[in-house]
Amino acid sequence: MTITRGLAVASVATAVIGLGVAGPGPAHGEPSTVVRIVLKEYAFTPARVILSVGKPVTLRVVNRGRMTHMFTSPYLASRDLEVEGGEMEVDAPNGVKYVKVRPGKSAEIKFTPEARGTFDIGCDMKEGGRLHRDLGMKGQLVVE
Repeated sequence: MTITRGLAVASVATAVIGLGVAGPGPAHGEPSTVVRIVLKEYAFTPARVILSVGKPVTLRVVNRGRMTHMFTSPYLASRDLEVEGGEMEVDAPNGVKYVKVRPGKSAEIKFTPEARGTFDIGCDMKEGGRLHRDLGMKGQLVVE
């Protein structure tokens, strides 16, 4: 019974890590929820991120891998983003914003989700001619 309770406490603690309150959000001046996303060859952890529509959020993207990775989503293309610590690039013809994060570095992407739905995220860096996304480095933003 002690082992079961310990596992339950560990599971709850794991689910809560990375969530907290930071400074004012970019759109409303209210506290922002912080969600930590770890990038590593070839995965996002967590791979599924749930956000609340209308609530400011800071995605703290941390690269624990050995190579540069990107955080990108078509959903972010039409959002007003504030990016700190990463390199943001815009592919205007395709309407995509990329945030590059070098090994051992992190970036904060601040925005307020405005549309409900499930949206793909991925890394569009290439390794041996293949996108990291195609090697499994992908996930979803779920806005409820």
